[in-house]
Amino acid sequence: MLSNIILNILAILVLLVFIGVIYALVYAIFMFVFSWWNEEKIKKAWSSIRYALLWFLLTLIVLFAIPWFLRAIKVPGYRQYTSQNVFKTAKWWVYTIMWVFHSTKSPVDYSDDGWDYSL
Repeated sequence: MLSNIILNILAILVLLVFIGVIYALVYAIFMFVFSWWNEEKIKKAWSSIRYALLWFLLTLIVLFAIPWFLRAIKVPGYRQYTSQNVFKTAKWWVYTIMWVFHSTKSPVDYSDDGWDYSL
């Protein structure tokens, strides 16, 4: 039970970092495109890329170091917290979120409700 909670927390953190990295990279691209060679905007774009890559690398390092650290302090069941299990849990979260968005009806889906709307 506790291991599932920890895996879910790690998976959600990985997803949030991934979303943040994608946002930072898209922001940097827009800063480059619309900078008009303004040096301040170019510096902001480079720092955005730098921080995005730094967060991505730190997240990967932490994910691969967690099982090693837990084994070093002799936590029982440390093999459950591998990066593969964290990514599987993150994949499950993505599929669950996508299923919720897919299962909700849009206004277009209500067009075949059997009512005659003609005047």
